[in-house]
Amino acid sequence: MFHQTDIRTLRPGLTPFPTDVFTADQPWLARHLLPLISIDLGVLRPALTGTIATMLCPIEPDEGCIGEETAAHHTEFTGTNWIAFELTADNRMRFLGEEGYFLGDQVADKHVTEMTESYAKAHAYFQSHGRLASYSRYGDGSAGEQAYLDALGGQVSNGNWVETAPIPAAFALTFTAAAYDRHAPEDAERVIISRDGNPFFSVAEVAGYNWCAAGPDAIVMLYEPHSRTVLFSFDWS
Repeated sequence: MFHQTDIRTLRPGLTPFPTDVFTADQPWLARHLLPLISIDLGVLRPALTGTIATMLCPIEPDEGCIGEETAAHHTEFTGTNWIAFELTADNRMRFLGEEGYFLGDQVADKHVTEMTESYAKAHAYFQSHGRLASYSRYGDGSAGEQAYLDALGGQVSNGNWVETAPIPAAFALTFTAAAYDRHAPEDAERVIISRDGNPFFSVAEVAGYNWCAAGPDAIVMLYEPHSRTVLFSFDWS
């Protein structure tokens, strides 16, 4: 199983700041989600070479969990702290939810500006230096070089995100015996997430503030090949 941590050198198949990420019929997604890095899933599973999914950072919320205040717009694929996408044949991300899931204009302008401007600065730094640097609100305002990804591949992690909010109805989440065994090997499978009985595998994790002014402590990205579903949850440690 491929597993690498603290990704600071780009390997083939990893493309920061990708463009044309979302489907043409959902242009509004660009107002809510920042495309961080596209990942050719062949890096993790050779049979999936050419299948390219994109790590996304939500701009909202400033406090709390995404989707927490928009329950009326939750679907079987989206809920508090959970969002899902279909990966189209041409590797675009199609949101499996409603536009009303996002708070949009209800988010403070100051926060939106801080997120989008810090992302733009990080992009400019990458273009000039070939490395990722964050302009985090937790720093001194200067560029601080960061890992593109905190983890690539490996087992599905067992962090706060698995218990922050119930998983949407289209998916199932179960814990293995290793989740309750403190003597289990570090690389033992502890969490299984599936859709229609088909398991997801771990694609990558990264802190939102590696790329932007703020964000989750870990953006967790999973993929299920049969349905081409990309599932995200967010860890707030």
